[in-house]
Amino acid sequence: SELMCNFEDGLCNWTQDKEDIFDWTWNKGQTPTPNTGPFKDHTWSNVSGHYLFIESSAPQQFKDTAVLISRPFNPTLSKGEIPRATCVFRFHYHMLGQYIFRLAVYIRNYDSGRGQMLWVRHGDQGNQWHRKTLYINSARPFQ
Repeated sequence: SELMCNFEDGLCNWTQDKEDIFDWTWNKGQTPTPNTGPFKDHTWSNVSGHYLFIESSAPQQFKDTAVLISRPFNPTLSKGEIPRATCVFRFHYHMLGQYIFRLAVYIRNYDSGRGQMLWVRHGDQGNQWHRKTLYINSARPFQ
């Protein structure tokens, strides 16, 4: 479906934030800086599969941000009602290296800044891919 993305054909429906410090990089195989990222993608588990990464080593500074933004989603519930549906956001992440601050997921009402943090991981998480699933409900359109 259009909402699923394995990054084999670029960013799909994700966009790079223009208000952040630097951008995510589309990559395959090993990351350029040794001992900082995966040797292969998660989807195909080989060096020809693609993924996105950020270079947190120099020249980046501590707490520099790189932000991806989803397309807008319709509300999953009406005010005071039981949710009609839940938005399931599943992703895989790989956080390896000395200079990692955090990876975070936020929800925001459409086009309204950073929003509210839903999930965060700090620091080195080992040389492996991790899976995370978030269940999101909102009475307003969101990203």
